Amino acid sequence: MTTWLDWCACEFLQAPIYWPAFVSELRSGVAYDRLRDMQKWPVLFLDDICAERDNTGFASEQLNTLLGCRAGKWTIITSNLTLENIGSVDPRIADRMIRDNGIVVEIKTTSYALRKLTQQVAGWRV
Repeated sequence: MTTWLDWCACEFLQAPIYWPAFVSELRSGVAYDRLRDMQKWPVLFLDDICAERDNTGFASEQLNTLLGCRAGKWTIITSNLTLENIGSVDPRIADRMIRDNGIVVEIKTTSYALRKLTQQVAGWRV
């Protein structure tokens, strides 16, 4: 359980981790220290999980391990996939997302880029 003192004593990156780019850094060997630190951060925001091309299972294994080490800590995850789709990529990841009363919210919306494009096109017609 994270306490107030944990928050005050812990230094962590206050920015989302774009998972596909982070996986590339892991593959090159330059991000393992940060991965180890991320296991301890009181809050972690992982953006766009399961978006990377992962024919070897490397990214799934790293994500599964990271989520496994973060039990009891706040982890915010975004993905364009539903929980069911994530489960088809790796059931262990989906399981870790919902364990310990994890909250999964699926929001169906148009992508940010398409919304901006629609707004621009609508503006041109005026």
